[in-house]
Amino acid sequence: MRLDGKVAVITGAARGIGRAIAAEMINEGAHVMLTDRDGAAAKRTAHELAATGGIIQAFRLDVTDRLQVNEATAAILQAAGRIDVLVNNAGIVGVASFLETNEAEWDRIMTTNLKGIFYCCQAVLPQMVARNKGKIINIASVAAKVGGGLLGTSTYAASKAGVIGLSKGLAREFASHGVNVNVIAPGSITTDLTHRYLSAQQQLDSVKRIPLGRRGLPADIAGAAVFLASDESDFITGATIDINGGVLMD
Repeated sequence: MRLDGKVAVITGAARGIGRAIAAEMINEGAHVMLTDRDGAAAKRTAHELAATGGIIQAFRLDVTDRLQVNEATAAILQAAGRIDVLVNNAGIVGVASFLETNEAEWDRIMTTNLKGIFYCCQAVLPQMVARNKGKIINIASVAAKVGGGLLGTSTYAASKAGVIGLSKGLAREFASHGVNVNVIAPGSITTDLTHRYLSAQQQLDSVKRIPLGRRGLPADIAGAAVFLASDESDFITGATIDINGGVLMD
């Protein structure tokens, strides 16, 4: 199996893309540490995925709280001994236009989508550096490259562009320490969030702009995450993999 014995931490993993990544990594032999700010949902997901035979533990983690990030990282290291893979998936969207976006909304999106990655990377990187080995996968969005989208406002686009920029900086800074840092930029993926914010008609209409003729699924992201977590990607760092059905061919 491609991730046999690797310890993978996934944020925002109770549902949607994070859950799909967790499930696929378990299938590939990883020991998954599933985290989410909804602790009860994280435990339910861990229980459901454990039925597949994988080794999985759940931790409540709000990535906007540095103390929680540090405490959860310490607990995971105590339980598993190391962290081989960190997937920074936790994120939120905003639907306010730029002129309707107040400072509190700006801070809400930036704190979760960008500062949360800063916190998690600062907590996890030292032990990767000490072992001269590690994989970090940050989830951005096509919105970072095209300036928004169906759910992505200007503020959301800015936060996800920051994720790509930060990831490139980390990739360069920690390459000599054996740490690979890469990005996945999904397009329009059908998750709980899309059902919450988009009507059925809007979702159908969105397909017209996708050359491959369908909306993305969380499983479409999971395969790329497994590849980036595996030894097969050891010579890839600072890259952004676009998964959008052809909406953006960069």
